[in-house]
Amino acid sequence: MKPVLFTALLAASATLTGLFSQVEAASAADFNWDSSWTQPTVYNKSQTGFNDTPFQEFVQAESVILPNSGQFKLDPTQLNLKYDYDVSVYFINEGAGYRNQLAFDAVGTTNKSGLIFNDISCQGTGCVGDWGGNALKLGDGVKLGNITAGTQLDFWLRSDGLNRGNDANIFGTKTASNPDKLQHTVAYAYNNYILLAFEDLYGDLRASGIDSATGKLNEGSDRDFNDVVVVLDIGEANVRGLIGATVPEPSVTLSMFALGAVSMFGLRRRRQNRTSN
Repeated sequence: MKPVLFTALLAASATLTGLFSQVEAASAADFNWDSSWTQPTVYNKSQTGFNDTPFQEFVQAESVILPNSGQFKLDPTQLNLKYDYDVSVYFINEGAGYRNQLAFDAVGTTNKSGLIFNDISCQGTGCVGDWGGNALKLGDGVKLGNITAGTQLDFWLRSDGLNRGNDANIFGTKTASNPDKLQHTVAYAYNNYILLAFEDLYGDLRASGIDSATGKLNEGSDRDFNDVVVVLDIGEANVRGLIGATVPEPSVTLSMFALGAVSMFGLRRRRQNRTSN
């Protein structure tokens, strides 16, 4: 790892501590996925000027499983904007056989919610997955509009929502809100942006069969958190305002690079899951 890059990552990762730690989070029951939502306009990077290349470093060529650690736990009530900003979300990559969907929720001085990406799939050079679907190109972005100071933002993944619709699992940033009570999102501040990465499969690492606690099917998750990787642009001032004073352990910073591509195990488990559903 280049020393300059490591220093930048270490400083940026300090954001995690102060970013999501003050207010009690909303639960999944407080969020309603509206199936009537339609895909907003998707802008390519030549239109927006966004450069996805620096963030592709976080999508490595091998799968390294992230620890299910409280260090990575996000409290959605902490993603509060201190300044008005025209917020955008950019697609970085995806390593999922599932056709996932992503939505947002804004509560506070701005109150609105909606779909971000209806079909998170890409094919071709640079795409991790390439298992079907060509809805997005690397760096594509969606504008959420002006979000005013004093607003909380949150994000929700509907796992294989394009195919399963209302039967799909919905995973948020708060562990307690998720149907399997596991963490499904990690976040980092980097280059004045926030990187969000999601795990889309129900259940603990490589768990199979029926979850006795919920009656839901475990999906053999590899817990690699690269199924959906996006970047949130809330503005430099807001990111800086959210940076905490405590630097996490080096292992936490280094595991940013665990947002890797799906391994052969990951490839098999997704194909198996798609076959069995």
